[in-house]
Formats: sequence, C-alpha cells, structure tokens
Amino acid sequence: MKKANFSFIVYLSYLIMSVRDQKYIFELEKKFLRTDLPEIRPGYVVRVWTKVKEKDKERLSHFDGVVISVRGRGTGKTFTVRNIVGGVGVERIFPYYSPYIEKIEILRKIPVRRAKLYYLRYKKQSELFRE
Repeated sequence: MKKANFSFIVYLSYLIMSVRDQKYIFELEKKFLRTDLPEIRPGYVVRVWTKVKEKDKERLSHFDGVVISVRGRGTGKTFTVRNIVGGVGVERIFPYYSPYIEKIEILRKIPVRRAKLYYLRYKKQSELFRE
C-alpha cells in the first residue's frame, strides 16, 4: 500500500474546511446582497445609473451598453458593459452589489448562445446584433 502524499492530505483537509466555512461566509454575505436590482445576463442592453461624488455634491450618471460578461458569485459578482463612444470601444466593469449603483434598466434582450461575448470587441457597431 502506498503512502498518501502530504500535499494531497493538506488539500483534502482544505476542502473539508472550506465546505464548513462556505456556509458561514454565505450567512455573512446575505446582509450585503441587494434585491432591488434585476438579474442580468450576457446579451442584455442595459443602462446602469451610478452615483458620482464630485467635491461635496453627488449626482447620477448613466452608462449604456451591451453586457458582455457576468462573473463571480455572492458579493464578488461583477458584470462588464461595453459601448462604443465616439468610435472608440469603452468597457466598464461594475460590481453587481455596489452601493454606488442606483439602478439598472434593461433596455433590450438580445438572444445569444455564449456566456462571454468577447468577440464583440472585434466587430463594428453596425455589425452588432443584426436581426
């Protein structure tokens, strides 16, 4: 019978510990999850309203574009929105549960068959989502 590799035993103990800790972390994250935001998916055309603080004033600013990726889970969930402004592609990564996001409006739902739409980076705006 072979001896167990030490690194494998450490890895196994890490897995057992992480399952126990995941429940604890999930309970902690519940406090910070927001229910007022819609569920978004890649292919949605959205308008994200964010709070912008300038000196002592606070105003709302919006960013329109196509959601090209959604990644992560829990409080670490982020989504990437891409838009073409003045002929230049602009991408912004938003934390989904950020307190700086005022609201998310879904303008249009475009059917896609991919989870990550990175190929849109190489297409012209006129070529996007022809129907």
